[in-house]
Amino acid sequence: MVQRYKTLCLLALIGGGFCIQEHATAQVTDQLTESTRVRDSLPADNWSFWPDDNDQPPQRTVSGASRGNCSADDLVALMPSSQYGMTSKSRPEVLVATAVESPRKALFSIQSTDDYYYETYVELPDTSGIVSLSLPPEAPELAADELYQWSLILMCNERLRPDSPALQGWIKTHPLENTLARASLDQATEYRNAHLWYDMISLLADLRIQEPNNQDVHDAWHSILDVTNLTDVANEPILN
Repeated sequence: MVQRYKTLCLLALIGGGFCIQEHATAQVTDQLTESTRVRDSLPADNWSFWPDDNDQPPQRTVSGASRGNCSADDLVALMPSSQYGMTSKSRPEVLVATAVESPRKALFSIQSTDDYYYETYVELPDTSGIVSLSLPPEAPELAADELYQWSLILMCNERLRPDSPALQGWIKTHPLENTLARASLDQATEYRNAHLWYDMISLLADLRIQEPNNQDVHDAWHSILDVTNLTDVANEPILN
């Protein structure tokens, strides 16, 4: 399976004594307000998910300032350029391509428009590749049909600051009954047809590990990353 990371700490105080929850909350408040504009339907005619060209979405899921050599520009979230995707999972996976230059420590958080908030420290690998970030079993499950924002906030010099660089995106939960018995390209296609980006891309990543010589898996992986402007990370290894 794709690499998962152990929870190191939850809701701790950092450095100068400010609360991480307050830091992350302040960082995403404006974006949460804008989330009401998100549409509820996605194109289903190809591997494209969201949005169409007329929406002119942002091209990167990066926010926050660079601090010297510490920058979120070294990270790429595997998601549509709109920063938006859906999942049927109560604990979805977020795939991120990391670089050798990236800080080793970060704060991963998920926040809803009302009262849901969870955060955990993660350790990023010291090699380039694609890793998976997910909620651990002890975290509260995401509610069905709700919109959340996830953030990966980098700890430059192993500290968090109000202007720490961050990678962010949106998750909307949408239940789906899985009709297939095993992980397969058919299941990935079922996820695609239901517009479930996070489920589809994490399954394709798992299939790349399980079936490294399967040309159909290879083609599907490259196809979805090509149409979502993620070609630069298509050949990165899946770290497990």
